[in-house]
Amino acid sequence: MEYTASVRSTAGSHEVAVAAGGQHRSLDLPAREGAAGSDVSGGELLFLALATCATNDVYREAAARSLPVDAVDVEVCGWFDAPGARARDVTYRVTVVSSAPEEQVRELVAHVDAIAEVHGTLRSGATVRLDEVRVSRPPEPS
Repeated sequence: MEYTASVRSTAGSHEVAVAAGGQHRSLDLPAREGAAGSDVSGGELLFLALATCATNDVYREAAARSLPVDAVDVEVCGWFDAPGARARDVTYRVTVVSSAPEEQVRELVAHVDAIAEVHGTLRSGATVRLDEVRVSRPPEPS
C-alpha cells in the first residue's frame, strides 16, 4: 500500500495532507507565528509517528488476540543535539489499560515492539532518496 505525505507552506498558509491506499486526509498542523514553515518540527512528527504506530498496532494486535484494551498511552522521548544531527537515545513507554492478564498484555506489547512498521523502518535504516527538485518563479507583480 502506498503512503504519501505533503506540506505546502507559504508566508500566509500551511497545508498538510497524508494518504494511505488512496484515502486522502488533511491534517491541522499550525504554521509558525511570524515566520514561514510549521510550528511543529519534523523531529516532533517523527516521534509522533512512532507513538501513533505503537498505539495503532497495540489495538490491532490485541483485537487479533481477542484481548480487551480500554486505552493505550505511548510516550516517545529522544534527543536532537543540533541542526542536521540525527536523533539519539530514542525510547518509548507504553501503558495499556486492560482487564487481560498482565503477562498477556506484556507479551502483546513485546510483539508490537517487534513488528511495528515505523519502528522497524527506523531500526533498519531505510533508504531515503531525493527524487526531484523543481524550481518555479513567483508571479510577476501586475
